[in-house]
Formats: sequence, C-alpha cells, structure tokens
Amino acid sequence: MHYKPKSIGALHIALGGLPGHMRLEVEPGIAVSAKTVGELRKATSWPENLVITTPQEHYRESVVRVSKASIATPLPTETVECR
Repeated sequence: MHYKPKSIGALHIALGGLPGHMRLEVEPGIAVSAKTVGELRKATSWPENLVITTPQEHYRESVVRVSKASIATPLPTETVECR
C-alpha cells in the first residue's frame, strides 16, 4: 500500500501494526536515517513530499520503502471520444 503522510500522526497511522523490527529501504538522496519501522516511529518531523510503501503481507523479508512522491499529471474528467 502507498501512503503519503502529511504529518507525524499520519505516518504513525500508515505504519499501523507493522512490527518495529521490519526493515526500511530508503531511496538514495533522501535524508532518513532510520533503518527500521521502530526507528521511523521515533521521527519528530515528516516532509510532505515523501511516500511510504508498506507490504500487504508481513513476511520475514518484507520491507517498508521510503521514496519521493512523484507528480502525476491529472487525467481529464471529461470523456474523450475517438473516431
């Protein structure tokens, strides 16, 4: 699941019941020093431009990924007919 928390409180909700020992994979260039979910829960601030991706299943090798949010182009709301 992808989450874009806008605050520490929202980050805590997104991390939910994930085990504290679950590893983090942080995209290069992002200044997050935490190595585990437990360490990430101790963060005192969270930039709005970061996204976390949590695993659907909690296996031993599961990880939480931290990456920069990508800007998607909004799709038109009108239906476009092609002939």
